[in-house]
Amino acid sequence: MIGEWLIECLKGIGRFFLNPLFYLSIILAVVSGVRRMKRERKDFHVSIYPIFHELRYLFPAGLLGGLTLSVIAMAAGFTISFAMIAAATCTTIILAIAGNHRLLSPAFTLGAAFAALYAVKTLGLHLPLFGSAVSQTPQNSLAGFVILMGLLLSAEGIFMSRNSSKSGSPRLRKSRRGLTVGAFQSKRLWLVPVFCLMPAGPLVSHFHWWPVIDWGGHSYSVVLLPFLIGFQQQIQSSLPEEAVTRLGRQIARLGVLVSVVAIAGIWIPYLPVAAAAIAIAGRAWISYRHRVRENANPYYFTPQKEGLMILAVIPGTPAEKMDIKTGELIFKCNGTRIQHKADIYKALQKNGAYCKLDIIDTKGEIRFVQGALYEGDHHELGIITIDEKKKWDGNEAS
Repeated sequence: MIGEWLIECLKGIGRFFLNPLFYLSIILAVVSGVRRMKRERKDFHVSIYPIFHELRYLFPAGLLGGLTLSVIAMAAGFTISFAMIAAATCTTIILAIAGNHRLLSPAFTLGAAFAALYAVKTLGLHLPLFGSAVSQTPQNSLAGFVILMGLLLSAEGIFMSRNSSKSGSPRLRKSRRGLTVGAFQSKRLWLVPVFCLMPAGPLVSHFHWWPVIDWGGHSYSVVLLPFLIGFQQQIQSSLPEEAVTRLGRQIARLGVLVSVVAIAGIWIPYLPVAAAAIAIAGRAWISYRHRVRENANPYYFTPQKEGLMILAVIPGTPAEKMDIKTGELIFKCNGTRIQHKADIYKALQKNGAYCKLDIIDTKGEIRFVQGALYEGDHHELGIITIDEKKKWDGNEAS
């Protein structure tokens, strides 16, 4: 039996690389990196992160999340039909092209797939590629599909919260008064591989309670499915880490609610439909509330009367080594008061090998940082700032 399971798992991993979502995720991550670099260079004349920054975060968090979800899915015996896989893949590809990262929440990708499958089942349609397979889908199998959607929605929220400090790219914007201000585009992709069961295959159940959620068959095969999760929001009225963490917690709680309602749908008809509707409406509402909040509140990253606002810190530079953070305010450098970026250059000329900064942190407390400067270090310490009260120039930002 162990040998049979091992062979099936290896076959399932092989099927993973046949799914177009695996290759689409890589393409989207690379394209996203190229576009970000072009925007950063246009805004700041330097790229903050390397071109493969998005690709770097595509797999690690997703692999850990996928392992956790795989344990849950295999323990419960989730089965997923070819029709479900095809529907989820098609909706993800369409939404990725239509809305880039914005529409790649499981609430939208799997929610749209569920809506299509449920409509076909309710109307009793016979699709050319699937025959009557969809219309004959048992109630608890559709409930299992929505449970998986709820779990992936919770995973989206957890990924956002844990990667909140790494998911933002600075940009310049025009304020309501026509001034140049700073904002963040928080954007991330995660590829989550999850082991599930497909009906028909060499594996059979050895426990009376397993599988809990099944297609209605008696034999199964293993498949490793890639689920693509995306997130994109603009943040301008608060620190990006705080905003993304808040959104992540809201989405994670929504995912738990969807999963609970969907589990009840195994026994109560129409609850899976209600759970899918809650997921779609709830996720859209969270994004809408965030946009309203951002537009109503004042900009966080603006030119200051005293000091220099830090918009971002370039990785690997002296500023990062001195632990300077986004949102902090530099008001002295080597004992000289700072108002503009040029003031830092003048202060460093007093002692080109050493830098001492007086900083007001995001809690309003004063702290002191210092460090040695070496030949070849970034000539601007590696900080991106908002330091001039000037009218918007359309050439500064995209």
